[in-house]
Amino acid sequence: MRTLIILTFLLQSVISIGQKNYQIEKVFWSYTKPQNYKIRVDNFSSAIRAGDSLINKNNKLEKQASTDNILFAFSKNDSIDINIIMADYKSNSNIVKYTLKGYIDKLVDFMKSNFAKMGSDAKISTKEVFIDKIKFYVLESKIVHKEKNYTYWTEMYITELSKKELTIAVAYDNEKDKKILVESISRSRFTTK
Repeated sequence: MRTLIILTFLLQSVISIGQKNYQIEKVFWSYTKPQNYKIRVDNFSSAIRAGDSLINKNNKLEKQASTDNILFAFSKNDSIDINIIMADYKSNSNIVKYTLKGYIDKLVDFMKSNFAKMGSDAKISTKEVFIDKIKFYVLESKIVHKEKNYTYWTEMYITELSKKELTIAVAYDNEKDKKILVESISRSRFTTK
């Protein structure tokens, strides 16, 4: 009986902090959503389609698979597109064609070109991070809209898991939300079945 009570308490604790396991083929990803963030109703499917449409127009990259599997989309406020986190996985065709590092380099070139075409002042950099022994490449962008006196940042964490491309994307406009979002990613755990 005592064990049952303890297990019930632990189960409620896990549920209450929002931890959830997501499956990417043979890998289980344990992720806890940030407190005070809620599920995005639209799951950013229109934003993903728009991004893939831009990439598909660029002949430097392989045509993107139309089989995106959206794992989650959380935001601080459902009515705006900032202070958000989203994760999805899809075919690894670009990673196979260019290697993960080569694909990241192509994405950086593509993003710089598109920000320049849009007249946005953007600084893009990359780094490598390890999350639970999994190597991710992180594309960091600082976007300045001088006419609106507004700056925001994006980070895309990209890796290959189970022969799939996993992308975790965040966008934020302040240090507090950056810390919350980045820490939620860094606490991730990955297990293979």
